[in-house]
Amino acid sequence: MALTLMLCLPTCYGGEKIRVLIIGDSALIKNLARIFDYEPLVYHDSVTVRSFQFDKLSDQLKAIRLYFPRTYEKMRTYDLILLVATEYNLLTTKQDKWIYDAIREGAGGINDGGMLSVIAPISTVWANSLAQQAFPNDAPLVDTKNWRVAKAFRVEINRDHPEPILTPFIPYRVEEAQLGALANGMVVARAGAHVLAWQVGNFATKTDYLVNWEYEEGRTMTCGQYLGGGWLGYPGRESKNQYSMDIFMNMIFWLTKRPLIDDIDVFHRVKSTFEEFRSRLGMIISLRDFIDRFGANTQRIQAEINDLQEAYSEATELYLDSRFIDSENAIKEGLDRFPQAEDIARREKDTALLWVYIIEWLVTSSALFISGFILWTLMVRRRLYRQVEATRLEEVR
Repeated sequence: MALTLMLCLPTCYGGEKIRVLIIGDSALIKNLARIFDYEPLVYHDSVTVRSFQFDKLSDQLKAIRLYFPRTYEKMRTYDLILLVATEYNLLTTKQDKWIYDAIREGAGGINDGGMLSVIAPISTVWANSLAQQAFPNDAPLVDTKNWRVAKAFRVEINRDHPEPILTPFIPYRVEEAQLGALANGMVVARAGAHVLAWQVGNFATKTDYLVNWEYEEGRTMTCGQYLGGGWLGYPGRESKNQYSMDIFMNMIFWLTKRPLIDDIDVFHRVKSTFEEFRSRLGMIISLRDFIDRFGANTQRIQAEINDLQEAYSEATELYLDSRFIDSENAIKEGLDRFPQAEDIARREKDTALLWVYIIEWLVTSSALFISGFILWTLMVRRRLYRQVEATRLEEVR
C-alpha cells in the first residue's frame, strides 16, 4: 500500500506529472494502466464506457455519472484525454462538448480505431460528434463496412514527418516488429494532418496508421489500432517492439507539449531501472506485511523502506524535470542500497519464523508428552486400570 500511495501522487516535489484521463473499454484501460503504472511521469484516472461490460445499461450509465469529471473545471485538470474503443453514444452532449473544449483550450487527445464500430449507432454518434472534429482522422469519411481487418502487419515510419516523434526510433529496428492478426482500422487523415506512420501488409495498400495535428491550442493523434495493444502495447506481448513504451511516451510528450526524448538509450535504460526498483521494493514491502501478521517488530525493515522511498522520490524529481541521465544515476544509487535492505528483511523474517517454529514445536511436543503420559499410565503401568470381576450365574432353585 505504501508503494502504491508513493507512486500515484499527482505531483512530486517541484515537477508536475502528466495527468491522463482514459475513457473507454475496461480491458484496454487495464493495458494502459499497466504501462502508466511503470511511468513516474504519469498519473491516470479512468472511466469505463463500454455497455457489454455491465449487466445492465443503467449500471453503465451510473458508472459514467460517478467517474466522469463532474465539472468542466475538473476536466481541464487533465493534460491528456485518451479515447479507447469508447461507445461514444453513451456519453451526453455536455460531456462531448467538455472533451472538445478541453482540447481546444490546450489539452492533448488520442483516439484509436475502436472509436468506430460495425455497430451503426456507435459509429454514427462518433462521426457526428463535436469532439471528433478535433482529431486528425476524418471519421465521417471512413467507410465502416470495410474499414477494419485482422491480418498481420508491420509499421513503417514516415521519415519526412516534421517532428522527431517516431523517427529517432528507426535505428532501433522498431519497424521490423511483426504484429499478429489483430483488429486494426483504416485511418483517413484530414487535410492539414501529418502521417506519423503507415500500416503495411493488412490492407490492400499502405494505409495510415498514426496521424497527428494541432487543433487550436491543443494537439491530437489517431491510431488505427487499439491503444495499449499491438505496436504500442506492453513489450513482449503482441509484438517484439521492446521500445513500445518509449515510443508511446514520446507521443505523449508531444501531445502535452513537453520536450521530446533526445537520448533514446538513456530514456530506455532509466525506465527499465525504475521498473526494477519498484519490483524489488514491492517485494520488501510484501515481506514486511507478511512478518507483521505474526506480530513481529518491523521497525528496522520500515526504516530501510523509508530510505528507499526517499531515494526513489529524488530520482523521480529529476525524471519529472526531464533530467534523465541524472535520474538514472540517482536510481542506480538507490538500487545499491537494496542488498542491505533485503538482508535485513530476510533476517527479520527468519527471526519471526523461528519463534513461530519454536511455538509450534512446543505445542506439538506438549501434545506428544501428554498423550504419551496418558498412554503409559493407562496401558503400561495400568495405574487406573481395574479388572472386571467375573460373575457366575447361580442355579435358580
